[in-house]
Amino acid sequence: MSDDLTLLSGLLRGAYGRPHEHHSRLGSTNDRALEWLREGAPHGAVVTADAQDAGRGRRGRSWFSPAGQSLYVSVVIRPGPIRPPERLGALGLAVGVGLREGLVPFGVPVTLKWPNDLLVGDDKLGGILCEARWMGDRPEVVVGFGINIHGRTFAPGLRATSVTLHADGDTPGRAAVLASVLSSLEGALEPFLSRGFAAVRERYLPHCSALGQPVDVGDAEQPGQARRGTALRLDDDGALWVRPHDGGVPFRVESSDVWMVPR
Repeated sequence: MSDDLTLLSGLLRGAYGRPHEHHSRLGSTNDRALEWLREGAPHGAVVTADAQDAGRGRRGRSWFSPAGQSLYVSVVIRPGPIRPPERLGALGLAVGVGLREGLVPFGVPVTLKWPNDLLVGDDKLGGILCEARWMGDRPEVVVGFGINIHGRTFAPGLRATSVTLHADGDTPGRAAVLASVLSSLEGALEPFLSRGFAAVRERYLPHCSALGQPVDVGDAEQPGQARRGTALRLDDDGALWVRPHDGGVPFRVESSDVWMVPR
């Protein structure tokens, strides 16, 4: 399968990815997509890069982005008015639904780590970063994601916890993977933007790796201060409820690092 992302247009099945701007190297696809959004990029416009020099993940963390090995993608989203604004808080979960479903044809059992990672087993296949600016009740959003496709070059601290995408022993081309993912992403985001998390809830829950499992909640940079508990359920807006192991009352997690406790 083709690995040339400039050939994406011939593989697209929906509106996302029209237009498509590809770069051999960027600082960050999200930064370029935000700039393009301000310049008037339409809903569904996509920015890709073969490599990023300043890729970033959630909470400002850097995203390791070696050349030609993975997908580095940002999608411009213009959803119209969102009321209440908090309804957009589950956007990353809806993105996870679309990405997971788009990877099904490639034969890899992907699960969703609340709130923003794609896993295969216990290892990370991809991550999501959504960024928005608000004009009254009308947000302008960039949905960024990275998926490890066929590289084995990971930063030293990531080698033991990262995985790449394979199908029946073969490595799929990035263009084919991206076309599939964009089609499924459109199929998840459009209903979410109209009806909120309820529109994708039943597509998310069976694949949520945390539910029913022991988790630590806190700041991954300060694991000694994390609070341990069992992930119970997702609220109507996608927030996670956790029962603490110290006997306290269940608490609601809206935005935090959550990681699985090794068994």
